[in-house]
Amino acid sequence: MTLENSINSLKHLLFLLIFYSLISCGYYSKEFSGSTFGTYYKIKYFSDEKIYVDQKEIDSVFTVFNNSLSTYINDSKISKINSGLDIELDDLFIDVFNKSKIIYEKTNGMFDPSIGLLLEYYGFGPNKKINLIDKKEINSIMQSVGYNKISIVGNNLIKQNPLTKLDFNAIAKGYAVDILADLLEAKRIKNYLIDIGGEIKSNGMNIMNNSPWTVAINNPDLSSKDKFYKIINLKKSALATSGNYRNFRIDPTTGNKYVHTLNPINGKSEQTNILSVSVLAENCFEADAYATAFMASDFENSLRLIEKNNEIDVYIIYVNSENEVVDYYTSGFEKIFN
Repeated sequence: MTLENSINSLKHLLFLLIFYSLISCGYYSKEFSGSTFGTYYKIKYFSDEKIYVDQKEIDSVFTVFNNSLSTYINDSKISKINSGLDIELDDLFIDVFNKSKIIYEKTNGMFDPSIGLLLEYYGFGPNKKINLIDKKEINSIMQSVGYNKISIVGNNLIKQNPLTKLDFNAIAKGYAVDILADLLEAKRIKNYLIDIGGEIKSNGMNIMNNSPWTVAINNPDLSSKDKFYKIINLKKSALATSGNYRNFRIDPTTGNKYVHTLNPINGKSEQTNILSVSVLAENCFEADAYATAFMASDFENSLRLIEKNNEIDVYIIYVNSENEVVDYYTSGFEKIFN
């Protein structure tokens, strides 16, 4: 047996010893993983009694969100509304709408789910249609953008502009994480980590390692040999990260780069001096929405918004005036660096 094989065998034996010692001490663990919302999900939890979470319970949360908020499902509530149908809204839609309204106001409109038509025009909508970008067309589409132009009366959505299309993808994943956390906590599960496409919520500890939950902020420079830019320890908090380094398109005619995080104020799809934003918050829907708002902005405006919203902590990787990649972080982030 080679030295490498011997080391691997010892590691495997150690893992089994730890695992069975946890069981003997009354701890149980379970993991779920798969695909949802066009991305991955991972759920891991430890409990001090034999508590089971069924896969059907997990799937039912995803089904409710998809049926209400997925722009990729033709008969979802939001798709019907975007197609011009007048339908009765469900409770989830109304709840997400109202949560979005609060963050829209707190970010001075930088988080705005009314950009659905603009996303489609740039080629980031459900049909992925590519258009030749024209400033006049954008100006026309911008007449349909503005979360203050839509409201809910009773169980119906009222739009000032019938062309307005909604897209809650920048808050729905985070909110689904929150709902799954509520599901686990209702079962008295106190140690868990939930991750849907990088939107994360944790509580307690990783009992297996007897340590806080450890997560990584990816390096926005995909050519770097270092995959991770920063490692952090999460205890009881929600984390969301937004970046344009993966989801963008290059116009084959002009060579212009268009990023998927759009500026809802000027309608532009362009890379600012911010490369990546991570937000810590009490709830994942907040972290998700704020990360999008800061990513759509530039560093200077994001700082002004951060000062206005001191209930969150923020970590930003950006390019400074000397063209250097640097980072900025609030005090809450500094406390959880690994």
